[in-house]
Amino acid sequence: MKIGIAGLGLIGGSLALALRDRHEVRGFDVSRDVREGATRAGIGIVDRLEALVPSDALIVATPMSAILPTIAGLARAADGAVVLDVASVRAPIDAFAREHAGRARLVGMHPMAGRAAKGFAAADAALLAGRPFLIVPTVASDSEAMSIAGQIARDAGGVVTVLSAAEHDRLVALTSALPLAVASALAIAAHEGAGDASAFAGPGLHDTTRLADTPSDLAEALLVANAGNVVSSLARLRAVLDELERAVAERDVGAIRELLARRLSARRPR
Repeated sequence: MKIGIAGLGLIGGSLALALRDRHEVRGFDVSRDVREGATRAGIGIVDRLEALVPSDALIVATPMSAILPTIAGLARAADGAVVLDVASVRAPIDAFAREHAGRARLVGMHPMAGRAAKGFAAADAALLAGRPFLIVPTVASDSEAMSIAGQIARDAGGVVTVLSAAEHDRLVALTSALPLAVASALAIAAHEGAGDASAFAGPGLHDTTRLADTPSDLAEALLVANAGNVVSSLARLRAVLDELERAVAERDVGAIRELLARRLSARRPR
C-alpha cells in the first residue's frame, strides 16, 4: 500500500518507521530539519504536502492545531482519498467531517502511545507495538476506509478497537487528560508545599509526575479541546479524593481499607 504521512514528529515518525517495511511510505513535515532527519533514517520524503498525493491512504499526524487545515489541504488535493488522522480529541474532526469533508473518506486512527520526548528524533517503531489503536469512524467514512485504517493500525503493531467519537473523547479524558492534570497538580502541590521537593523525593514522586513533562501544546489541546469531558473526569476524581480526605481526617481505618481495596481492584487487568 502507498501511504503518505503528514507530520513526522513522535507519532508520525513512529508510524513511518513501523510501516516502511510493509508499505511504500512517504512523509512530509514543515520542518526542514525533520525532513532531513527522516531522510537519514531511510524514510522517503517529499518537499510539499500536496506531493503526498496520490496515495492509497494519507495519515495526518501533525500537532492538534494543524490537523484540520492539513486534512482540508489533503482532501482538496486528493478527491475521494482515505484520510486518517491521529488526533487525540475527536469532536472537532467529527464536526469537520460533517461540514467540510467533500469526498474525502475520513477515519480517526489514534494510537494510545507516547513519551515525554517529542519530534522525529524520539520516534521509534517499538513505541506503537502492542498499543491500543482507537479507530473512529466519521460520517465521511465507508467500509473500505475503515478496513484500510484497521490494516494500517495492525501493520504498525497496534491492537484495534472501533468506537464512536463521543466514546473516544470520554475515554481519552479519563485515560490521558486526567492523568496529565493529576501529574501537573501533584508537581505544583509538591513544589509549593516543600520547595525543591524533588531533591528529597524517592522514585514515587518522579513516577507519578512524569506526565507533567508533556509538551505544553499537546497538554493544552488535551485539556481544552475536550473540556467538557475533562471537567467531568476531574469531578469524578474530586469525589474520590473527598472520600479519601474524609476517611483520613476521621481516622476511619475501615473506610481507608475499603478505598485501598477498590484501588487494587481497579488496577487488576480484566
